[in-house]
Amino acid sequence: MFKKIIKVTGILLLVGFSFFYTEKVTKIIRNKDPIMIKIKEVKKQNYIKTIKPIINKDEYITGITGCEIDIKESYNKMKTFGEYKDELLVMKEVDDNTNLKNKYIVSGNKIEKNISIIFLIKNDISNELINYLKNNNITVNFFIDQKYLENNTVTIKFLAENNNIYYLGDKEEYKDQYMIYASNLISTNSNNESKYCLINKKDDNTLKLCSNYNMKTIKSNYIKDDILYNIKNNLNNGSIIVIDSNDIDKIKVSINYILSKGYNIVNLDKLLDEENNCIN
Repeated sequence: MFKKIIKVTGILLLVGFSFFYTEKVTKIIRNKDPIMIKIKEVKKQNYIKTIKPIINKDEYITGITGCEIDIKESYNKMKTFGEYKDELLVMKEVDDNTNLKNKYIVSGNKIEKNISIIFLIKNDISNELINYLKNNNITVNFFIDQKYLENNTVTIKFLAENNNIYYLGDKEEYKDQYMIYASNLISTNSNNESKYCLINKKDDNTLKLCSNYNMKTIKSNYIKDDILYNIKNNLNNGSIIVIDSNDIDKIKVSINYILSKGYNIVNLDKLLDEENNCIN
């Protein structure tokens, strides 16, 4: 019995060594392959550096992932054709794996000249504002109160044709019992997922609750008065502008000012997207 165990153990060790040796030899041969050598040379010239998020205690400005050549996948594709080809290079995203789960988003990245505008819908929304945004092809974000979200699905679907829809909470308070229900309403009646919570001052309970539902929390001051003045003083690449006002004339003037400064008004999904969309 003991001899049998030794024999089996020896066979297993031999098989294991054989696999290890084969893999070692295969790796050496692969690294000397002209295709592999060329891919490694090109990799050094085709690298987009990761832009790290800017973190200030419990707040952060989003970054952008980097791009690099996926050596293994590129080699496997080219080996099938038997030669190196630029068009067969496979790219992959690279990030710094920073844990931002318990931090507030305060801005999109500072590289691109994009900003995002948020309007709050609590009881009603101005038809004049809707028509102005649609006629001028301006995309914004609407954070909508619980009751309005429940009772105005037709309006929500209409708004969602050109804009993003998000949940504002029940009277601006996020409650555990409504999170899934509100997210389902948004998924059913809009073209985006309920990915963000919105607050105007820090609230760690909201931050934790939203994080539990895989939602990120945006913290931004709400502009209620002196809209143009406040926008002028806070307009930068990546700005998140929250307007809590029904003064349509001042809103129009403010939007025209933003556009005159060369900013792109985009939805939150685009503003806060940290992926580089590496193209193969």
